[in-house]
Amino acid sequence: MQAGPEVNDSTVNLYLTYNISTFKMISIRFDLMQTIGSIKESIEKKYGSNPKFIQLQLKDKQGNFITYLNDDVKFLGTYGAKDGYEMHIIDNNPNIVPNVQKYTISDEDYDKLPVNMRKLKKQFLQQQAAGGNLGQNKPEINVNYQEDEALQIAINSRCQINQGQRGTVRYVGQVPEIGLGYFVGIELDEPTGTNNGNIQGFQYFQCPQKFGIFVRPNEIIVGDYPVLDLDEI
Repeated sequence: MQAGPEVNDSTVNLYLTYNISTFKMISIRFDLMQTIGSIKESIEKKYGSNPKFIQLQLKDKQGNFITYLNDDVKFLGTYGAKDGYEMHIIDNNPNIVPNVQKYTISDEDYDKLPVNMRKLKKQFLQQQAAGGNLGQNKPEINVNYQEDEALQIAINSRCQINQGQRGTVRYVGQVPEIGLGYFVGIELDEPTGTNNGNIQGFQYFQCPQKFGIFVRPNEIIVGDYPVLDLDEI
């Protein structure tokens, strides 16, 4: 019978990267007593990769290669995984089409287009900040809108947004580029946001691209919300 690893903590947070996806550095909690085979099965459920084609690499905090996680019956903890390390997924399925270079346009040329998603999004955000859908009873929006709610939120608090996303509060205050009143800037655990803490050239907080989001104070709940593990996402 295989003995488990001797560790002080039963879980570890690893950054997950994938060779066939554009997402970067998703922090996932893993159980050190989890076998490599079961991790591959979780990856199959989440991303659809066939476990027999999956190859896992363990890298240190600087991205240096440590070892392959190539024994399906071994526990993750036996490979010396530590908080902040990276688990890189390589899908060797020959039927997978790799990412191709996409057509790009400069910000200046994009802004010159008579209609573009950036302009539509700005109009939508301005409408939201002004009270939502037309025709409904709207609260008065002014420079102090939701100030009381904002003052109850501490920087670096863990939180969950109403839509279910989790993250860490990085900014509380006004964001005039979005609208009047107070907003909360959040660094999300997953790249499901809309920015990197920068709004129209003003850096409210620092985080990787698409990990940042701004919401109203009444759209989040502050509390003990740990990083979700792979099966919970």
